Amino acid sequence: MKKLQLLIGAMFLSLNIFAQTFTVTINNGYGSGNYSSGDTVHIFTAHYSQNQLFDKWSGDTILQAPEEWHTWFIMPNRNVTLTGSIKNITPVTLQFEQIMGRDILKPVYYYFPSGHKGFVYLLHGTGGKASYVANEYEFQILIRDLIDDNFGVIITEAEEATTGIDANGDGKLRWAIYPVDTINNVDYANIRIITDTFYTRGVTDRSKSRYSIGMSNGAFYSASLSAIYQYKAGVNYCGQSDAIITGATQTPLQFCMARNDQDAGVGQTGNADALTFSNSLNARGICSKYLIKERCPIYPERFARRGNITIAQSISVFNELLAKGYIDSNNYFIGFANSLATAYASNPTSFPVINSMSLSQRSFMLDQINLSVSDHQMYSDFNRATLRFLDSTLCNTTTGIDQFSLKVNIGCIYPNPFSNRIQLENTSGLENYELHNSLGQVIWIGKNIEQQDFSFLQNGIYFLNVSTQTGQQTFKLIKQ
Repeated sequence: MKKLQLLIGAMFLSLNIFAQTFTVTINNGYGSGNYSSGDTVHIFTAHYSQNQLFDKWSGDTILQAPEEWHTWFIMPNRNVTLTGSIKNITPVTLQFEQIMGRDILKPVYYYFPSGHKGFVYLLHGTGGKASYVANEYEFQILIRDLIDDNFGVIITEAEEATTGIDANGDGKLRWAIYPVDTINNVDYANIRIITDTFYTRGVTDRSKSRYSIGMSNGAFYSASLSAIYQYKAGVNYCGQSDAIITGATQTPLQFCMARNDQDAGVGQTGNADALTFSNSLNARGICSKYLIKERCPIYPERFARRGNITIAQSISVFNELLAKGYIDSNNYFIGFANSLATAYASNPTSFPVINSMSLSQRSFMLDQINLSVSDHQMYSDFNRATLRFLDSTLCNTTTGIDQFSLKVNIGCIYPNPFSNRIQLENTSGLENYELHNSLGQVIWIGKNIEQQDFSFLQNGIYFLNVSTQTGQQTFKLIKQ
């Protein structure tokens, strides 16, 4: 009877702890509010101008990525205060000209900082153009981050994009991945010729490291481009490449995927393939990182990020979406942006606030919704992680997952990804474990994690909180 009473008491104590709410205060940003312990809290910086960049979050040390403009944490059993800081940068204007490629003139945007340490090719997706990369907001923030970190930037486009001719008959205008041939494949030849043009001009030289970053089809091309020309590193956004390229490359690759990618060529299969390729690269001794962006809430000021929508307009749009049932009680968008676009197109006057916006403003609004639900789209949420990868490409984990660093001496946790059970190399000093799903919900609490069968879990990302006498640490696990 006494044991039963103690058990019931412990259960009520546990329920009381998780029913308790704590306050998050965000200065110069968004995400303030009251949260329960175990909630996932997303925070976002306030709008900044084209001559500025986000610097970092300061205050509570709870953040795993304090340098990203959008980051998140699992709510602890205490109040949290964080402050976002913005830094001024030297205004940058990309230069533009037509440079002769193998067969025709190619549109090229570029910028080389004085004393730059290397340069990065930025590559568009299917149906894209060089002008899109140069002017799209998420790419613009990446460009500013790259230049601020002393990288040069080169933007050009696929031959099919320039000519408007679907040369290989696949129904798309995009980069030609195959054949991987620097002479007969015009896209590889153009990159070589444009690069040599800048060498000849003396604005850069062959001692500078070369890199590539691509989105979607541009990600597939980036992986092969970086392989064939032996770049120092390549980064794929929302594109997994393929087993042939990743199996042959000697170039470090980072995969930045989107959790709810709906693209027919990527989707959940592509996300899983990217993880497989990343782990295979690491197994071959070639550095690789795998990052996946999760969905996040839409804060009322989100649509004012670029500056062409006022904060008041953004709040009005948010309230209209909320009133029409597109946003849930936790501020997450329900469904995908295309459902809203279809509903608006069929009856624009039923959305008076959205209908009062310009075409450019509505397009940006839909982009921000796509980003919030983590659909197939270029994003700047992992810019600083990308810069770290380009600057270092040193891997300190045995898995492709970019894990959170632990401050407790547990040796290692394996396997990761895991199937049914989790093993810890060293459990000394560890007292309690809490497993959270990707929404921050507590789904398991216990002391003997190695004896727990997790076969009941669905495949996906989970976060394990490890408690010691000195505090609590969190790290990421993948169930597959």
